[in-house]
Amino acid sequence: MSRYRDIIKFRKSFDLVTNWVHYPIAGFLCTLLSFTSITPNQITLLAVLSELGAVYCILTDFESTRIWIVALLQLGWILDLMDGMMARYKKIGYYHPTNPTLKGYYWDSVSDHALRSLVLTSLGYYLTQQNQNWVILAFLGISIHAITQVEHILRDFILKNADENKSGNGNSNSLINHFVLLINNIYLYYFIFILWNRIELLFIFLPTFQFMLLIKRFFQFSFSDY
Repeated sequence: MSRYRDIIKFRKSFDLVTNWVHYPIAGFLCTLLSFTSITPNQITLLAVLSELGAVYCILTDFESTRIWIVALLQLGWILDLMDGMMARYKKIGYYHPTNPTLKGYYWDSVSDHALRSLVLTSLGYYLTQQNQNWVILAFLGISIHAITQVEHILRDFILKNADENKSGNGNSNSLINHFVLLINNIYLYYFIFILWNRIELLFIFLPTFQFMLLIKRFFQFSFSDY
């Protein structure tokens, strides 16, 4: 139990569902794996395989494998949380005190964005196979997601290189920020709309909220002293 408490201290803050559902599971699994020789990079590989398995199920037999798809995607997110937490706990890779390396950090970050785009693209493909009229809906959804991902990467890069006194994003504990993080949790959309078999609604709600968040950030930077 003490090891679990030590490991869970290294989690980052996300939305409420991630903080209260996914992270406790990730912390428990990290505690078990901390007694083994499994590395954070190997955990990243497991996350990639898990989400690729979900993509395979989406493209081959979506209707009868929806539960498996959701399970694999949620497992992928849990494993994605685990690799960074394990690296910080064991002080290896990017967090090594004397010889840090960016390899694990790079593969973790790249796989995160690439897999989310791949999963969303496969869902868009499935949607268009069900109804050709939803091609534009799928295209817009994937495009808006891609734009928000690029904005997110560039914004983080800019803030990390900005003056430390100007790099804050406000009160991260505010209810508004918690709500914004929650509606931007793509794994929550997977859980709800894949199980419900309403992929068209996923491509309506997710891009809408992501576009609203993008506009919010544009205004945030336009009228701030960054």
